[in-house]
Amino acid sequence: MEVDEAFSLISRAIDTGHAAHGYLVCGDLRGQCDSLADKVLRKLFPDQIAQIESKSHPDVAYLDPEGKSRTIHVKSMREKIVEPMSTTAFSGGWKVGIVVGADRLEPEAANSFLKTLEEPPPKTLFLLLTDQPDCILPTIVSRSQRIDLPLSDGVLEGEAYDAVAEIFDSRGIAGVFGKAQAAKRLAEIFAEAKDESEDEDPSLVRKAFFRTILKFVRGWMTDGLLPRHQAFRDIEAVEEAYRQSERFISDDAVLGFLTDRLVWPEA
Repeated sequence: MEVDEAFSLISRAIDTGHAAHGYLVCGDLRGQCDSLADKVLRKLFPDQIAQIESKSHPDVAYLDPEGKSRTIHVKSMREKIVEPMSTTAFSGGWKVGIVVGADRLEPEAANSFLKTLEEPPPKTLFLLLTDQPDCILPTIVSRSQRIDLPLSDGVLEGEAYDAVAEIFDSRGIAGVFGKAQAAKRLAEIFAEAKDESEDEDPSLVRKAFFRTILKFVRGWMTDGLLPRHQAFRDIEAVEEAYRQSERFISDDAVLGFLTDRLVWPEA
């Protein structure tokens, strides 16, 4: 389902009074999931767009993974979602709770949220954003309406893909020298990919490059090569590097930052 189609589905449900209390939105967290959440917020709060854009609307609660473990703890769930969503809406209308990375809920946090999802206040809407729906508590899944957005598989191809694979299939890359060498090689691959795609939008090449890296880093988690909390930290390092690359920071600096933060599986 594309973003516009998913938005139309939710929009009609809201207009007819049949909106689900919880929507499990599966897709790219920093891409299509964000876009859908933004469209829903703009529909519900059309006169407060500035507050939506600055994430300062009093009737919208946000919760992201935090700490070194990059998980969502029960204390944060209670303080940032459960308690705020139980109060009367400031605007007298809807209240929306957005959980980014819902698959990263610790068991206690998931159970705490489940109680609110089962008996939510009127005019309450939860958007649970995830790219790993299979890791979410089954009882939360069963009480939410699932929306699957297309996970973009726009990655590098051919020799460029193989070159990135060679780096990320390595084991035990560590230390200043090892990580610097990995960053240098990645920068060379990135430069070559851009040179070979002169007629293509540079932003698409950049996205494909970082998606390729993300694919391998996620593989470390799904293959059990890294502890889950460490894999999540690596994934977020790739996402942050991608955001930095959009700010016209040099490729060498961005990839140096990335490889310095990444933890590779042991040899």
